[in-house]
Amino acid sequence: MRAVAKGPMPTPQLGDDLRVAVSKAYDAATALLEDPGGARLDAVSWLSAHVAAFEHAIYPVAKRRLTDGATVLDEDRTVAGQLIRTLRIAERLFSGDVLARNLSAGRLRERLTELVAEQRAVQLRIVDGLENALDPAEITYLARSYADALAHAPTRPHPHLGSGVMFRLDSIRDRILDTMDGRHVPVPRMPKRRIIPGRWGAYLLGQPHQPPAEADEAPTSEG
Repeated sequence: MRAVAKGPMPTPQLGDDLRVAVSKAYDAATALLEDPGGARLDAVSWLSAHVAAFEHAIYPVAKRRLTDGATVLDEDRTVAGQLIRTLRIAERLFSGDVLARNLSAGRLRERLTELVAEQRAVQLRIVDGLENALDPAEITYLARSYADALAHAPTRPHPHLGSGVMFRLDSIRDRILDTMDGRHVPVPRMPKRRIIPGRWGAYLLGQPHQPPAEADEAPTSEG
């Protein structure tokens, strides 16, 4: 059987169950949309990241391993395109864009809820097919690949669905904008590795230099 991918297995972020991992974004976004006091921009972030991560991690495998892969992916692309366009409108409205102030928040929320339900149904059909076509080890790898993609995915809606270079560029752009806007991003992120500066780096930072071994063994202060 042809392997899904080569190389080291990504670090799991959402568990090894593909269905649970894919459903998490929908569950989180639906809860935020249904809650009258829910953070609507958080829902936009969840759905934007999920759409990009699903295409980046799941599409290539589904196209190669499912007998009806091309057909079902075209169906998902159609719904995803409608969802992304609606998310762009929602982002403008919920971020306070004066040009969008006349839009109906209630109607927009209802439309988003409809599209979320529609795409969830299509994507769970894709997951059903993959669970039948792949062995357990491949499913585990795919679930972790999706979780890894979600942790690095763009957090804002982009009209072009793309993977590879555009996936990375859009993610970098969105992280910069999120930092500049002070926007909360609820999507899981990969833990950052602690970087200990070298001798000259510590000098420039005005910090005492600690070799890596010494820094790791340094006692923590109490009290």
